Amino acid sequence: MGMKKVFKSSLVRDVVTSYIWMIVFPVMIVLGIAFVVASRYIYSAAMDSVAVAQNSVLALYEDEIRSTSIALSHVVNMNGGTTIREAAKQNGGEQEKEALKQLDTMFHLLAAPEYSLLDIQIYRKDKTAVIPRWQMRYSQEELREKAWYQAALKQPGQVYCTLEDKDYFYRIRSSQEAMLVAAFVPEDMPEIECVALYKLSKIPDTLKKYNRSGGIGQIYVVNQYGVSLPGEFNGQIVPEQVMEKLRESKAEEIQVSWGGIRYIAREIPKSGRYVVSLVDQWEMLGQFGLFSLVSLIVIFGVVLLFIVYFRWYMDRLLVPLGGLTEGMKEVERHNLDVRVDMCRQEDIASMISIFNSMVGQIRQLILEKEHAEKEKYQEELHALQSQMNPHFLMNTLNTLKFMAISAHFDGMRDMVDALENILAAILNRDGGFYRLSDEKSVLDSYIYIMQFRYMDSFEVDIHISEEALMCKVPKLILQPIVENSITHGFDGLEEKLGLIVINGRIEEDRLVLEVRDNGKGMDREQIARILTEPGKPKGRRTIGVSNTDRRIKLNFGPQYGVDIQSEPGSFTAVRLILPVIRPEDNAGGSTETRTEKGERTGNKDDVQCTDRGR
Repeated sequence: MGMKKVFKSSLVRDVVTSYIWMIVFPVMIVLGIAFVVASRYIYSAAMDSVAVAQNSVLALYEDEIRSTSIALSHVVNMNGGTTIREAAKQNGGEQEKEALKQLDTMFHLLAAPEYSLLDIQIYRKDKTAVIPRWQMRYSQEELREKAWYQAALKQPGQVYCTLEDKDYFYRIRSSQEAMLVAAFVPEDMPEIECVALYKLSKIPDTLKKYNRSGGIGQIYVVNQYGVSLPGEFNGQIVPEQVMEKLRESKAEEIQVSWGGIRYIAREIPKSGRYVVSLVDQWEMLGQFGLFSLVSLIVIFGVVLLFIVYFRWYMDRLLVPLGGLTEGMKEVERHNLDVRVDMCRQEDIASMISIFNSMVGQIRQLILEKEHAEKEKYQEELHALQSQMNPHFLMNTLNTLKFMAISAHFDGMRDMVDALENILAAILNRDGGFYRLSDEKSVLDSYIYIMQFRYMDSFEVDIHISEEALMCKVPKLILQPIVENSITHGFDGLEEKLGLIVINGRIEEDRLVLEVRDNGKGMDREQIARILTEPGKPKGRRTIGVSNTDRRIKLNFGPQYGVDIQSEPGSFTAVRLILPVIRPEDNAGGSTETRTEKGERTGNKDDVQCTDRGR
């Protein structure tokens, strides 16, 4: 075929390009998507881990606030509040001593589980204090400078709790501990200004354990200046630039990136502090990124090796395959005269030989099949067109005999004319198509005969547009449908007058004919039996409809045919869908197929069906 020169460069370029577009790029896209998904997953998992750690700190803080508040309430309400009142007196009496003793007992009771309660102190309004266990922790001047003390004074009757990390006392490990202070200003004790409970917080130890556990990032509790609670790492943890953004934000969770560190912060309610997690972004994704980079380098190397390999191998193998491909394309274009030139490569030469032989066999088989299908089509079409219900002819002859006995000679003449019109359409072999107006003429003759047979027990209304009447249709396409309506649809109606309405019109380049009766109808199973396996008789009711459907499909294709709608006891509507074939078209046979006799009787039958049959 002389394709070698053409494929020498283009096939190589085509295969390499296809390889890059269909293998390399998809792999890169998949890797990119996987990297993005994995990165998001890792980031999401890291954020979830950070959230869990922060939630545990917040939960611990809330639990400490709640337990400290309850402890202070027990102290204040001990013996209905009399213990605090008596302990605050300065008369040195027995009642004061007993109250201090009870207060000390309460201290031991509250401190017993974990010994985290440091002290309980009562501050009088005269700037003195009741110190049950140790010396006064703060001077009155220092005390009044404390923000928590002033906040407690502003909300009497309510317990105020906060974390205190400065000016700690009496503890060797105080540099690594934080104190939880609960203060209460009683409203009904005029001599007492405030009652304070001091307790060790577990938050610093919790933070240290997490930071040593190897979890995601480091977690701290900082004040509004970014300074952390006492612990393993003291001092300013969060830069001022980040803290400024935290103070300005009103969101529940704030995330700020600064210097390669992701700061995730949440405000601790009513404390002026933040729980902050510091996550190294490169550390979080670095290992996965390094793995992805190495994978990409390996993939690129493999791709380059494949390209070099293809350049070498295509010249040896794919050039003859290109010729075979071109031959297949010619076959795809329905060119069965193609032959592919042989080559020296043994396996490909065998493929080319098989291909050439196969194309020749296909060409021969197609010719034989076309001939067989044409013969089969003609046989089926002639067989379907020649089928006619013999009962109709017998019943018509019986009717003629009855009319002869009754001596109604005019009716006999009209009956014979109608029958002659029908027989002319059946027996005429001059093509299988005629105008729909001819079909209407035959149908009028048939209806005239059937109305005599059934003694005017039904009426027929025909509404066919002028445009539709000019279209060409297969012969006797409506008669079997009308016969089914009369002989089966009206069976058992008794005194009810049967009505058949025939409509014909053109809808969207399709000729639609509908025969509708008010007979006994059918259920879905009956309709399915009629329309399945068309052409195979299943009874007198089905052969007319199934043959009509088969004729339409054989002539025009599966997109046309018969459709049935019915309701038992109500109606049956049979729709025939056909293509629009106008007289000037050559499809479907010659334009004029009626005999002169059929044309003459057709005109008279129109009058008969109107004046006598109706």
